[in-house]
Amino acid sequence: MQISVRRAKTEDAEQICQVHIASVRELCKSNYTPEQIEAWVGKLKPEGHRQAIENPNKIMFIAEIERRIAGFSELFETEVNAVYVHPNYSRQGVGKLLLNIIEQEAIAQHIERLTLSASTNAKLFYQACGYQVIEYSFHTLRSGTKIPCILMEKNLIQDSTF
Repeated sequence: MQISVRRAKTEDAEQICQVHIASVRELCKSNYTPEQIEAWVGKLKPEGHRQAIENPNKIMFIAEIERRIAGFSELFETEVNAVYVHPNYSRQGVGKLLLNIIEQEAIAQHIERLTLSASTNAKLFYQACGYQVIEYSFHTLRSGTKIPCILMEKNLIQDSTF
């Protein structure tokens, strides 16, 4: 299976939105209630993803397998805003590849440390990629619903002056 990664284009917004919704609904259902999941993705629209792609302060990448979007990731300043993988492609290296490209972009921008707010089901994934737990917290969705999350960080540039 060949995975290619590229910058997202506005015409990708529809598929990105579909991946986002499918990922949360399927991969988060064991950690979040149906009400929390619906508050999270129930009002997602392609227009919101299109605006993120067009935002000059954000960088979004997509992973494609056989010309289908398998996942996406987003960097905003020093924060990993998103890493979502379609459930059909989970545990196949797509998420790791998308996170790695975000980290490479951050290093190119001389960013030394990335932070993120992980869903509880993604904690082990991020830990396996070198992220450390800062604290357990809650994320307030646009609807006002609070969902548990984990604030995490990773130092990208290691100090070699031990």
